[in-house]
Amino acid sequence: MKKLLCVLLTVILVATSAIPVFAADNAQWDAIWESDDTKAGLMMFVGSDETERNFTWYTETENTPVVSVSKNALLIDADEFKGTTEKASDGDFVNHVTVTGLEYSTTYYYKATSGDYESAVYSFTTSAADEFKAVYMTDIHISDNSEENPDSLYNTSLGLNNALEDALAREEDIDLLISAGDQASDGLEAEYKAFTASPLLKTMSVATTIGNHDRKGVEYKTFTNLPNEYEEAKVSSYIGDNYWYVKGDVLFLMVDTNNASGEDHAAFVAKAVSANPDVKWKVLVAHHDLYSGRIPHRESENRLIRLMWAPIVDEYGIDLVLLGHSHFYTVSNVLYNSKTVAPLASEMIDPAGTIYMVSCSINRPREEDELGLNEKLIGFDYLTLEPTYNILTCNEDSITVESYEVGADEAFNSFTITKTTKDGGHEYKEFSIVTMFNNLVRKFGTIYAIFNNIGRYSDLKEDGFDVNFFDCLLGK
Repeated sequence: MKKLLCVLLTVILVATSAIPVFAADNAQWDAIWESDDTKAGLMMFVGSDETERNFTWYTETENTPVVSVSKNALLIDADEFKGTTEKASDGDFVNHVTVTGLEYSTTYYYKATSGDYESAVYSFTTSAADEFKAVYMTDIHISDNSEENPDSLYNTSLGLNNALEDALAREEDIDLLISAGDQASDGLEAEYKAFTASPLLKTMSVATTIGNHDRKGVEYKTFTNLPNEYEEAKVSSYIGDNYWYVKGDVLFLMVDTNNASGEDHAAFVAKAVSANPDVKWKVLVAHHDLYSGRIPHRESENRLIRLMWAPIVDEYGIDLVLLGHSHFYTVSNVLYNSKTVAPLASEMIDPAGTIYMVSCSINRPREEDELGLNEKLIGFDYLTLEPTYNILTCNEDSITVESYEVGADEAFNSFTITKTTKDGGHEYKEFSIVTMFNNLVRKFGTIYAIFNNIGRYSDLKEDGFDVNFFDCLLGK
C-alpha cells in the first residue's frame, strides 16, 4: 500500500506541475517569481516546423544541457536531447537544446536538466498538420527599471502573464506566441529571464523578432534559440538574423527591420520562399510600424523602411504583415505598391495585395493620438490605454484575426482573409525601371547598415558591453 500510495502521489505531483498556472493574485505570482524555472529563464522557442521545438535556459555553471521528452507524465522511456552552452553577457551560461521527431496533435511532457538544475515537468500539445491558433502581441517591454521602480521586472512580467491568461481563457488550444519585437526594454539578461516567467509560456512555443529596444543590449542573441537563421547575410544586426519557420500551412518570415541591409533581406525572403514551395500562406513579422503615420518623428524613418520592404512584400505575395513599434492599433486596407487596392473588410476573398497590422503594447500603451491616421491607407484604428492581444486562427483556407483588450468581453475588431488558390489574388507586376530602383535602394541600404553598426558599436561600448568592432561591423 505504501508503494502504491507513493506512485499515486508522484503521478499527481507530476501531472499538476504540467498544468498551466494562472496568476489570480500576487501571492501566486510571488511563488512563480521565486521559482527555479523563472530564475533559469526556461523558454520553448519554435522549431523549423511542428516536429521540432528549441529550448533555452540559463545556469551559473557550464554543463551538458539535456531536455527529456515523453508522451507520459512520468517521463518513462523519455527521449533525451543534448545541446550546447555559451557564455551570456552577464556571466551566466545559456543552454540551447533542439528537440526533434515530434508528431502532430500529440501531447508531450518535458523537463530540462543541466548540472544541478532540474526544471519542473511541463507539457505542450503539438497542433494539427493543417490548422492552429496563435496569439500575436508586440512591445511587451519587460523592464528592469530598478532605480525608479524596484518592482518593474515583477510587474511587467505579470502584465505579460495576465495577457496570456486572458487569451487562453478564450481559446485554450493556443499553442504559439508571436512577438513582434521589444520583448525587453534594454536588452538585458534579467529582462529576458523575466520574459519567461509565466508558466503559460512553458505550454506554448514562442517566436520573437528583434525590436529597437532589444538592440540596446546584446543578450537577445544568446537568449534566443531560433531555427533557419539567415547566416549568409553580408550585414545583419549584431544580436541576431532573420529566420523562418512553418506551422500548419503558413510560412512565417521573422525579420529585423533595425537592419537596413536590403540585399540581405531580399535574399533571405527568396531563400525561405524557395525552401517552402508548397505552403499556401506567407506571414511576415517585423517590429517597425510602416504605414499608420501615428508618430511624427518616426514617419521619416518608417518611410525609408517601407521603401525597402514594400517591394519585397509585393514581389513574394505576402498575405499578412504583423508589426509593432508605434503602440497604436491599426489595420491597413489591402495594399499593393504602397497604395490601397481594396478596402479592409470583415472578410476578404483572394485580396490582390497585403494587409499590414500593428498592435498596441502590452506594458506601455500610448496615452494619446500624436499625429493621426494615414487615412488613405488605414482601414481601421483603435485608440486604447489597455494592453491588447490578437488571436490568429489559421487553416488551409483562411486566416482570421480577432483583437481584444485584456479583460474585455468582446473583440473590438476582427477580419478574415480567405484564399481559394495558393496565390490568391496576388499578382506581381515587374517593371524594369522599378526593379532597378529597388535594387539600388537595397544596395544603399546595405552600405548604410554597415555605418549604422559602427554607431551601434560605439553605443554598446559606451554602455559597458564587451563587443568586437569587426564582429559588430557586419553583425556577426
